[in-house]
Amino acid sequence: MSSSKRPSEGLPARGAPPPPRRASPTPPASARLTIKPGPPTRRAVELPPRPRPGGPSRLSDVVLEEDESLTDAFDASLDGVIVRVTAVLERTCVYVGKEGDRRLASKKDLWVEADKLPIRRRGIP
Repeated sequence: MSSSKRPSEGLPARGAPPPPRRASPTPPASARLTIKPGPPTRRAVELPPRPRPGGPSRLSDVVLEEDESLTDAFDASLDGVIVRVTAVLERTCVYVGKEGDRRLASKKDLWVEADKLPIRRRGIP
């Protein structure tokens, strides 16, 4: 007989459980996913703020256009005391009190320098 293997060699006997399968290495998720580049996205153009009159005015009198938003906290005067305004809502503002706690105040009670407010304009993308 030649040195070739017999067909029954290497195969499990009948009724025997199959040999355990070796797990093939799974590539990381990043290798399995492909991201196809889409059309280039347009970035919003940052426009300079519109000029506003200087001098103190009530925050309720400062009108923002549709494409404008307040970007950061700012200082305002409330009953002669300088406070830090952290959020502006429709008719009220959130400010940080002397003790460090947050409080609400009406926009008509806060005085600001309108030309120094942190206002950003969004361009059309």
